[in-house]
Amino acid sequence: MRKRISILAICLVAGACASPAPSGSMPTPRAGSPSPAQSSGPSSTPKYAVEIGPDKLILRIADEGGFVPAGYQLTRLPEFALCGDGSVIVAGPLDATYPRLLLPDLRLLHVSPAEIQSILAAADEAGLLGPDASYDVGGVADAGTSVFTTTVAGVTHVVSAYALGLSEDLGTPQDVAAARSKLEAFQKQMLDLSTFLGRPVDGAEAYQPTVMRVFTTPAQTPNSAGPSARFVAWPIGIDPASGMKTAIEGVLCIAVTGADLTAFTAAARNADVVTVWTAPSGRYTISVRPLYPDESGC
Repeated sequence: MRKRISILAICLVAGACASPAPSGSMPTPRAGSPSPAQSSGPSSTPKYAVEIGPDKLILRIADEGGFVPAGYQLTRLPEFALCGDGSVIVAGPLDATYPRLLLPDLRLLHVSPAEIQSILAAADEAGLLGPDASYDVGGVADAGTSVFTTTVAGVTHVVSAYALGLSEDLGTPQDVAAARSKLEAFQKQMLDLSTFLGRPVDGAEAYQPTVMRVFTTPAQTPNSAGPSARFVAWPIGIDPASGMKTAIEGVLCIAVTGADLTAFTAAARNADVVTVWTAPSGRYTISVRPLYPDESGC
């Protein structure tokens, strides 16, 4: 009997030692454990705290700077944007025709909460959730800079790499080259989301912005945009000459929303970059920049 009682006591003590931690408790971090941006749940899958609103940016990959025309900087779009509701905005297939259409082809994809976690785990592995950093490289001129912006647990991290994807300079420090390699691999993963997620990602849905920046420039002559230019009546009541000044002399910006955006989009659907728009105040050429859910105004 004494032996049976002793065995039972040992089992009870062992069971108490192996019992799960109380709800809400956190295990002691180990070397190499997930970054502070993660919180542990009941499973071993890291959990990254993100805001779930459709206008809450989680991750953006953008190419900035470089030797490009000044006007291109005004209309440049991110390569990839992930928002808190799981929507992902990417560019559609490249249109190589000229003159190209005025409205850019943007596609809207959707990922699940679990897939957001997978994306952020890959971002963490690529070094995007640590301190802000900039990784430059020598021997390259006039290239763009890849900028990764990630917001997790209320903290925004910005990591950039000049001339990412181009040949590394022989003098690049080993740690910088390693960091750039991780960023390049992550960028490729996000731009090939179907492969990364292991499932087809439908890109048939067009992204419909709620705000669009319309940049207007006076047309100097009726044929200033070229002999093949078409003339289209300005479709909204906002005067093209009433916009805000931009960093480029003579270029104004109008933020178009609501019914005006609906009317403008309908008129612009078949317009191209050399279309001339006629308004009571004159003739204009225009360019556009659809805004993403976390952006506003001019």
